Amino acid sequence: MAISIGKGLKLLWLICIIGVITLTFIYLILGERFDSLYFQFLAVLTLGYLPYTLTYRFFSTNTQQYLLFINMSIVTLAISVMLPLSHSNQVIVIFLPLLAILFNHRAIFLLSGIFSLCIYIFMDLIGGIHQSSLYEMMLELSLLVVYLLLLRNVLKLLVKQSKINFLFEKTVNTLIMAVEVKDDYTQGHSVRVSDYTMIIGTYMKNKGYEVDLESLRISSILHDIGKIKIPVDILTKEGKLTAEEFNVIKKHSKDGADLAQELEYPKDIVDSILYHHERFDGKGYPSGLKGDEIPLKSKIIALADTFDALTSNRPYRNAFTADKAYEIIVENMNTQFDPSFEDIFNAVFHDFVKYQTSKKDVHVVKDFKLKNIN
Repeated sequence: MAISIGKGLKLLWLICIIGVITLTFIYLILGERFDSLYFQFLAVLTLGYLPYTLTYRFFSTNTQQYLLFINMSIVTLAISVMLPLSHSNQVIVIFLPLLAILFNHRAIFLLSGIFSLCIYIFMDLIGGIHQSSLYEMMLELSLLVVYLLLLRNVLKLLVKQSKINFLFEKTVNTLIMAVEVKDDYTQGHSVRVSDYTMIIGTYMKNKGYEVDLESLRISSILHDIGKIKIPVDILTKEGKLTAEEFNVIKKHSKDGADLAQELEYPKDIVDSILYHHERFDGKGYPSGLKGDEIPLKSKIIALADTFDALTSNRPYRNAFTADKAYEIIVENMNTQFDPSFEDIFNAVFHDFVKYQTSKKDVHVVKDFKLKNIN
């Protein structure tokens, strides 16, 4: 998948900052005076991407990519020109095509290859052909072409993998739609749960918890995929479920985990789906896990899943207010939910409400029961 413009720009700024620190360190270690060459490098590294950073938001995404590549080429060329002639063409030839791969864009990579070849030949001509024999020049040029061809193959693999990932994600989204189309009341549920989950996960990661956000996102979007096997009449039943019907409902976490395993998702994602209906007190399903036996991602998904279930209309009841959902969830800390999540839930609740009100209208009821809340 191609790196986003924002992430690409951050990466380039990070490279520049590391370059400044390294350059300063070298000068200090060698005891050299900060000469004009140092300040030239400093100017390029600290100001090189400033014009683009300030203006790129005014252009379309496609234009942004080309402008960033042009800016990147100018900065790389400027650095190359300031280096000793014996190293200048090597820098632009090696780094420009390598950085171009980040765009995952054939046209940009082709431009970087052509530009690198032209600069290489130009630098050799400036340096004087007499300094290297024609044989040496052709050998270096051949190695450059081989290097570019290798990078081109890497790019082709990246593009191919991006297409596979795109198609795979489309397939998964189709499966989720197939689940939710069976029940008008749960349409959009998986996406909302995933969004709530990411709010929690991002907060926890910022607080130092070890949370793999991408794995969490995939687990949460797939958490109910097993419901594709549940008959429509049970999913949409307006009255109370019988014990037999509820047992059918409870199979969806195992069915979803099995399907995720067949799709060759990692074990941590499979387990997150499998155990998202476990309870802290051990009274959940399918395995009756309790406490720390329950995976962290499953606990996060369970909290997000419950909040969305409570604040959404269901066949057997209307939606609760966000405040009432908050009360129900807090009351069930240390039974259904891990009590250590109470402070986390308090911290993200405002973001939940903000997200909820921006996505849908909420219908309210005053009376509630905790049974079958998700």
